[in-house]
Amino acid sequence: MVDEIGSSSLMGCGFKLIKGEPAVSEQGPRTPFAPIPGTSSSGPSIDVLLQDQSRLKDELTEVKAALAEEKALNATHHEDLLSILSALTAKFSSSPP
Repeated sequence: MVDEIGSSSLMGCGFKLIKGEPAVSEQGPRTPFAPIPGTSSSGPSIDVLLQDQSRLKDELTEVKAALAEEKALNATHHEDLLSILSALTAKFSSSPP
């Protein structure tokens, strides 16, 4: 067994370290959890999962298309800004003081 938590981590979290005792693998008593209202233990059906997957794929396709359009628009705006800055730079550098 490998101890992945160092003693300094345990002490930093407020745990007291006791020397000479073997590590205990018990976790102690567990609190039972009540079922979540409105759910069943069987979970969603395969048909529902497939419909969700199909819907998510369609949404992803739409988002990818919108992203491509946005990238193209941003590239155009970037070129426009560079040409405006170049024109302003040329105007101010050629005007007499």
